[in-house]
Amino acid sequence: MIIAGLLSALGLLFLIFKFGVRRVIAFDIPIDITVTAFLIYAFSGTYSGMFAAMVGGLIVSVTLFIMKRTMRREELKFVKTSTFPYRAWRWIGVQP
Repeated sequence: MIIAGLLSALGLLFLIFKFGVRRVIAFDIPIDITVTAFLIYAFSGTYSGMFAAMVGGLIVSVTLFIMKRTMRREELKFVKTSTFPYRAWRWIGVQP
């Protein structure tokens, strides 16, 4: 059960990190909820499956929490620009 949760969490974390770690950790809470809900749905049906889903969700949650507190991240913000259209969405670096 623990191995299944660990492996599923690692697989989903690798998939998430393909989007770019610094940009992903800015949205850690929605990603955490989505991954945990997906694991619960995927492993539903047995007690051991639900335990594996909870272990996987816990690993993803702790990993994203630690990364957000220790790494520089990029957040998408609506900022002023000096050229037309004078407002644009930009990735802004944020310190932990």
